[in-house]
Amino acid sequence: MEHAERTVWLMRHAKAVDPQPGQADRDRPLGRRGERECAEMRDWLAERMRAGAQPTVLVSPAERTRRTAELVLGSDTGEQREDARIWNATAAALAALVQECPGDLIVVGHNPGLEQVQSALTGQLMPLPTGGIFELEFGHQGRIRLAARFEPG
Repeated sequence: MEHAERTVWLMRHAKAVDPQPGQADRDRPLGRRGERECAEMRDWLAERMRAGAQPTVLVSPAERTRRTAELVLGSDTGEQREDARIWNATAAALAALVQECPGDLIVVGHNPGLEQVQSALTGQLMPLPTGGIFELEFGHQGRIRLAARFEPG
């Protein structure tokens, strides 16, 4: 089996509450179910990530993605920053973000962009529910494979 040169996790925000009248979509917080999903996401990611790993973390500016990152990752990961380009991003825009960030990376964002970029990079079309995570391994000679997939139970 090929050794990964870098790992990229594509993380969809946990379940948010339904929008309230007049509320901007970006302002929707996580619901109780979403907060429970974050605990499952955190446990799964902790098992998958190398001890002491310090990936760069890029987070959409939406309230639900920021809260997901806070609950799943805390402050134990590497550099963490909001990136407005993740909001409503196309597969091409997300692929560009992934390529411009060297080393291990976590992108906390939204569908359909996360599903689409995973499909574009690996050639596999897979659903990504709220609270889901794709783990992509970038190997030698540009090979990218879907190494693991998480869905909250």
